[in-house]
Amino acid sequence: MISDLPFDSNPFIYIFLASLLLGIIALLFLILNLLGRTIRSIRGKGIIRISFVQNGFRFTLIVLWILFSAAALLLTAFIQSYQSVTKKELVAIVRCTPLDSKIGDMRIELKFVKNGEIEKAQELIIKGDQWSIEGDILKWEDWLNLIGLHTMYKLTRVRGRYVDTLDEIQHAPTVYSLVENEEDPEWRWLYKYGHKLPFVIAVYGNTVFTYPSGERTYEIYVTTSGFMLQVLEK
Repeated sequence: MISDLPFDSNPFIYIFLASLLLGIIALLFLILNLLGRTIRSIRGKGIIRISFVQNGFRFTLIVLWILFSAAALLLTAFIQSYQSVTKKELVAIVRCTPLDSKIGDMRIELKFVKNGEIEKAQELIIKGDQWSIEGDILKWEDWLNLIGLHTMYKLTRVRGRYVDTLDEIQHAPTVYSLVENEEDPEWRWLYKYGHKLPFVIAVYGNTVFTYPSGERTYEIYVTTSGFMLQVLEK
């Protein structure tokens, strides 16, 4: 199944937005109240005293309230936008060690990560010059990233890969599935019709690959554009 919608938004945005709306409502109420009292006074319906000092103080206080709320909202939205555009979510940790350079055997250790926690681990033997991991990507409209909706993904396969095309043709590929159901109807439907859905830019497959190393551990992230491979700094 498709993973849960990765939505993450700063609650302060809603707090400052509510504060701004309340400030605008208070300002409108003050203005309408002053206008109503002025009109009643002009029409001669009794002497209605209007304290300009008191109402001027209220007006200034409300305007400062609105300005502060607007500034805080813009700052929070800017921070949220920056974090959303540069966000990368850790989805797997990989260590791949070459066993025999002559036949190209590699031992790959996979640790799958969800919400910052290691969910499960898997160890496989693959053949090739490089290891690769494949998956599905659903990319949203950019403005949805800005409000906290992140790229949807699904890791599907790990395989060995040969650098030379002839080697790729001559050797049987080593491929392992990372999912129980490869005929996932939800993703199959998204591949066919996802581009027609509102707010969706594209649905596509994405692959990252590199050479095995006995010294390096890699982290796989999902970003706003797809998977990214990064060396784990110790």
